[in-house]
Amino acid sequence: MTRQNKLIVLIAYLLVLMVFMLLYRSNRTKKVKSLHADIARITSEQDKTRAVEADVTRLIRLIPTEGNTPAFIETLYLNAKESGLTQHEVSTEADKNSASARPGGSDTTGAITKQRLKVSANGSYKSFAEYIRRLQNLERLSRIIDFKLTPDAAQLKGNLTVELCSVPVTR
Repeated sequence: MTRQNKLIVLIAYLLVLMVFMLLYRSNRTKKVKSLHADIARITSEQDKTRAVEADVTRLIRLIPTEGNTPAFIETLYLNAKESGLTQHEVSTEADKNSASARPGGSDTTGAITKQRLKVSANGSYKSFAEYIRRLQNLERLSRIIDFKLTPDAAQLKGNLTVELCSVPVTR
């Protein structure tokens, strides 16, 4: 083999190698772009999932899956003490009402459970106003369905009915 033939073979080898390298780099660039697109898509899905999880957590705090009435009653007593009410008493009603959370559903799946609490207390108008404000600002969804104030000596006597809602989850 002559020197000129060796040079031609070497140049041909280098050209073939260069073509393979260009094809390899092109293929690698496409794969990197594809991976970047996948990462962006997955990151977007993770952000959406985090947002949904935050909404679910907020809704569970607002309308929990369990009534947890004792903890709510403790919160009522704490708020009454901080509001300055005197002789604060809470009692539960024996009858629990439930309503369907889904249209047309008569089964107990997804039923909203309502627990009614009777609250009676004595205090000033300002104390009752502060107590109601605190009750309205609780994270837990509660509804005042009855509220009566009557004068009692130098104070006011108040009776109110608070309704707690919970949505049991069945799996």
